[in-house]
Amino acid sequence: MQTALSLILLLAMGQGVFLAIALLAARQAELRGANRLLAGLLLGSVAVIGHAWLGINHLYTSYPHSALAIATIGLLSGPLLYLYLRTALTGRRLAARDWLHGAPFLLATGAMLPFYLQSAEAKLAWMLQRPLLPWYIGLSVLVKSLMFICYVVASYRLMRGAASGPLAGGLARLAKIWVLGAAGSVAAFGIEFADVALPLSSDAVGAIALACFVYATAFLAIRLPLGYLPPAPATLPAPLPEPAPRYANKRLSEPDRAGFLDALKRCMEVDQVYRNGELTLDELAALLAMTPHELSQLINDACGVNLQEYLNRYRVDALKAALLAPEQASTSILDLALACGFNSKTTLNRAFKKQTGLTPSECRRGGAGTGAESSSGTTLPG
Repeated sequence: MQTALSLILLLAMGQGVFLAIALLAARQAELRGANRLLAGLLLGSVAVIGHAWLGINHLYTSYPHSALAIATIGLLSGPLLYLYLRTALTGRRLAARDWLHGAPFLLATGAMLPFYLQSAEAKLAWMLQRPLLPWYIGLSVLVKSLMFICYVVASYRLMRGAASGPLAGGLARLAKIWVLGAAGSVAAFGIEFADVALPLSSDAVGAIALACFVYATAFLAIRLPLGYLPPAPATLPAPLPEPAPRYANKRLSEPDRAGFLDALKRCMEVDQVYRNGELTLDELAALLAMTPHELSQLINDACGVNLQEYLNRYRVDALKAALLAPEQASTSILDLALACGFNSKTTLNRAFKKQTGLTPSECRRGGAGTGAESSSGTTLPG
């Protein structure tokens, strides 16, 4: 049992370090803040898992400087989790005052400096003289737990207000794993502090929970890139005259049709609302002051396709331009596709091949000139 647990924790530490390095090495400037926050959360998890691994293998006395080494890291867990969710779900960048979230950690670390600066011999003597945890460690756990609860509540409100989508769902599951793990760790610590024997120490329980968080993060990264950008809010087009009431099954008049076609073209070419991968027929119709039925009828009559095919035409054109842009040469095809509004590799490859006759990789290698001509909204009749 001990050997299996030790191996699981070692693998989690390696996975966490690998993910943190990958996030910090990402080149997308707009994602740098979110990537750094998640990397910090992962590295903090690795530190806690590593500390528990020493305990499981009875190595604390072999490495005296491990004594209370992670005592203050818990003060960063809540702030990092909240700030990462806020940045990833809303696109809001870190402000100068956001560093105040780390003030408790800095103050606590400063207070612990006299202990941290002691020699290995002094720390070893301290560990040998204290078979039970000192009272102030219990108090610090209580303070960290209260802070964490506050951040969990704030994170929950943030996720409830976020737009639904694959990223929001994945991050919500990650947050739940973190919260459940933290709750189990605190409960185990309370039982241990009351001098009740447990099959696993509170450090081991917390490490297992954090290992689950690391593995879940890796799983999410496989299913959906962690660099996924939240859809940018679409800019409203210039206001149109309020249309007269119409029945849903009545066809648009020719003047109305021309006006709405111009507004739709402006939405696509100027506002680029197609980059919102979660855009729905109802949302686009609301931007144009139309009913969903009228918009669907307009696109079908003018272009002979449904809304999804219509949006994909613009997305393919935008992706082609990005693939052939020298400044985007180091950006992966998937990252460029996500920025253009595609939500999956399957949809991307099918739409791109259908419109251009090429795969995105072939296009990037310089074969775009042989593909089919684009059939985006610029071909719509006026």
